[in-house]
Amino acid sequence: MFKFDQFKVETKVKFPIWILTLFTLSIAALSLYVVQNNLKEGHIDKVQALVNSAKSIAMANYRLSQEGRLSRNEAQTRSRDAIRSMIFDGGSRVFVFNELGIRIVSNQLYSEGTSAWKAKHTKSMIRQAMDGGGLTYYHGARVKNGIEQHSLPKVAWSEHFAPWGWVIASAVYLDDVSDSFWQNLIEMVAICLAGGAIVMLIAKSVISNITDPLTYLTGNLKNLANGETDISIEGTERKDELGDMATAMKTLVNHENQRQQLQRQLKRMAYTDNLTGLANRAMFYEAIQKELKLSLQDGAPCALMIIDLDRFKAINDTLGHIAGDAVLTKVAKRLLDIVAERGIVGRLSGDEFYVFLPQSTCKNEVESLAHAIVHEIEKPIDLESNTVQVGVSIGIAYGPEDAECDSNLYRFADVALYEAKQTVSQNIMRYSPEMAQKAERRYELEALIKEGLEKDQFHAYFQAKIDLDTGRIRGAEALCRWQQPKQGFISPAEFIPIAEETGSINEIGYRMLKQACEFAVRCNEISPELFTVAVNVSAKQLMFGRFLATLGRCLEETECNTAWLELEITESLLLTDQENTAETLHAISDMGIGLSIDDFGTGYSAMSYLARYPITCLKIDQSFVSDMCVDSQKHVLVSAILAMASGLGLKTVAEGVEDAQTAKELKALKCDRGQGYFWHRPSSPDALFERLKRSTAA
Repeated sequence: MFKFDQFKVETKVKFPIWILTLFTLSIAALSLYVVQNNLKEGHIDKVQALVNSAKSIAMANYRLSQEGRLSRNEAQTRSRDAIRSMIFDGGSRVFVFNELGIRIVSNQLYSEGTSAWKAKHTKSMIRQAMDGGGLTYYHGARVKNGIEQHSLPKVAWSEHFAPWGWVIASAVYLDDVSDSFWQNLIEMVAICLAGGAIVMLIAKSVISNITDPLTYLTGNLKNLANGETDISIEGTERKDELGDMATAMKTLVNHENQRQQLQRQLKRMAYTDNLTGLANRAMFYEAIQKELKLSLQDGAPCALMIIDLDRFKAINDTLGHIAGDAVLTKVAKRLLDIVAERGIVGRLSGDEFYVFLPQSTCKNEVESLAHAIVHEIEKPIDLESNTVQVGVSIGIAYGPEDAECDSNLYRFADVALYEAKQTVSQNIMRYSPEMAQKAERRYELEALIKEGLEKDQFHAYFQAKIDLDTGRIRGAEALCRWQQPKQGFISPAEFIPIAEETGSINEIGYRMLKQACEFAVRCNEISPELFTVAVNVSAKQLMFGRFLATLGRCLEETECNTAWLELEITESLLLTDQENTAETLHAISDMGIGLSIDDFGTGYSAMSYLARYPITCLKIDQSFVSDMCVDSQKHVLVSAILAMASGLGLKTVAEGVEDAQTAKELKALKCDRGQGYFWHRPSSPDALFERLKRSTAA
């Protein structure tokens, strides 16, 4: 069966052009000049269309090269091949120069790669193209019916394809419109009149067979360029160049679909937490920024909760990260179930989550939701072989009431979270300006502590410990003092918690420990009796992995005898991480260093630790001692502590002694030593050393 689509596009285009020309000449005999003008305009439109189609082909391949699917050479080669197929002998054709006039795609007379720059019309076409496109009238040559013809009138349309520096042009011979008409008019009239109807049908069929697919493909190419991917490509079954173009177009659409699908997946991944499937930090910032703008426009408040899990690190450390991940996943599900459609639930990092509630008009509802979150998350969590439980702390900030920008709203909610974690009695806190002031002070102190360490502003002061039987100085306690040049004396109660939080306590503790060892060496050189210097050690410092090495280093550098040193620890330390605590304390005791429980009676007392750990001394808190002579209950407590210590063979120190009556009563109760303003205020090491010298000489 005869199939017209088996012929090349060049052959199919030549055939309808000649038929249409003959038919046009037969019906336009009485209006030759009109027909000539119409033909001229039609041919000019034709060459413009061919140039546009050629540019579309070049652009499509250029984009493929930009996306890395084709190399630049491959893209240009495919474009040249496609453009060559659009050249028609005896009619419109497409040819390509570069900006220097070198032929990229040429006709039969001139070889590709040769220069056409000497021809004036070449320069004109390049100039017109560089100016945005235009017509060039000139005389050219061609081979027709085996005869080379020159000085034939022609008109060309040229445009510039900037990405490759190409000038794409198409020309038409004007003599085909006029001379051919007059030479063949008489012969063709009879034939055209007789077969006009048939010719019209054939021409329409042939042209439609070519132009319709081209129009269809060009339209789809434009749609694809505009970002549309829901495109159906037809004509891939054709055996000609149009079939090749349709196949290439289909491949291009498939690649674009895959690219956009991958882009959507990457976007989802960019806004989703991999572990929990919740919205992540990027989504968090985008959401609160958007909703805060709406709140400012509508006047409706929004709320942000920052949620932190307490005791999560202990689960990670004891059961492993797989168990920790399982806890985070279950917590995420509980949050989703509680919040539901009321807001956005996400994970910021680690064990920190957020709940963002847009259009939250009622603060009571927000805080009720926060309590529901605490209640639900603190329920036991079943893992494969364990059941665990975590605590929850929540900080809440409202926009735009508390903050009108996303960064401040997050910062203020985080400030409220910090307060919630620091407040034992309340695990949900709403932001207030006072919290911001405290946070700013905390950040200021962090910087000042760092500067203070660099400039050696932390020094040990010493307060004497008095033997209640003899009244002589038998020891001292090292107390950290910080005299900041601009702010003056800063209380340890203010900066020690921040130093513990930031880790600076390890360096501060090392310096206090070394200065205490140095002072102990000085005092024992002149003291006829054992002079012991006590140093406070925080839980953070003691559980620091290198504490024992640091302690040994201080003793070695100062040549301090271990019997001259005593470490004061708090009761709370003895109730956490008991295995590691016991190991560390026994190692310290084995070195010959005494261990004293500071502020005894004020912590989480569990008397069993007195037998479990190598404690050598109890230091009775000043809250009991200062009023013991006027408060009978406190007197009973002090008496009981002293009796218990005596029974266990422990030494005792009473701190906060401020008058002679209290000192006398403590002596009567067999307390070993006293410490307080009654005898001595904390002073520089030189001042206490001089007092010890005078006491020893006396």
